Amino acid sequence: MKKEKMMADQLQCMFLEGKLNGFKESYINVITRKLRTGKVSIIELMQEDPILKEKIQEALVLIESEILI
Repeated sequence: MKKEKMMADQLQCMFLEGKLNGFKESYINVITRKLRTGKVSIIELMQEDPILKEKIQEALVLIESEILI
């Protein structure tokens, strides 16, 4: 669940930085809420939304780099 919360935070940051072009704020809000509440896992999200999958992979790289610092 901790990874899902970190992913939700990272996706919100990416949206605010303009790195999620083509995605509506309401959609990102729903996704991040589901991640934070445990209604969806990162893997499930990647499987159900192939368009967002690439952005999730980018977010994972950013999260891992922050953990290593």
